[in-house]
Amino acid sequence: MLDFDLVQSALERLDATVDASEAHGTLCALLIDNTDFASWLAHTLDDLPDKGNVLAAEQLGVLEQLFEQTLTQISDVDLNLQLLLPDEAEDFGLRLLGLSGWCQGFLYGIGVNSATTEESLDDESRECLSDLTEISKLSHDAEASEEAELQFAEIVEHVRMSTLMLNESLNPLKPASTVH
Repeated sequence: MLDFDLVQSALERLDATVDASEAHGTLCALLIDNTDFASWLAHTLDDLPDKGNVLAAEQLGVLEQLFEQTLTQISDVDLNLQLLLPDEAEDFGLRLLGLSGWCQGFLYGIGVNSATTEESLDDESRECLSDLTEISKLSHDAEASEEAELQFAEIVEHVRMSTLMLNESLNPLKPASTVH
């Protein structure tokens, strides 16, 4: 997975109003609806740079790499999706803010996602979205402790698995055909 700081820097240089975590959350939700790179960019950047802007092209390359990696991860049968969050070395409050932003981005992406109508979601999917809504409200002023770190890791895993479950619910994997 790309480094959070690299993606954050690319977004800042492209004058995005969202951070890397929120952009990645939105990307994951939009990928559930089989969105393409250009559609995600339209939801992530207020203004798309001119085609001839070489500096912007480099930053867009970073975002395209994130798109491709995330597309591969979200559809991987080995459940290898990684959330793009601030590094563990960062302040605990910043990491909480990143997780909250990731969930906000995901919920935004679900909101604009044509595949996720109320009728298309089963009870478990609706519960996952409810959980993500609560996680999106996390306070970032919590004190770091060993117990808080463990809870944070559990919440990140819950968000990750909820995302994969929602993807599977809306895009069931087709079983491999068997040869007779």
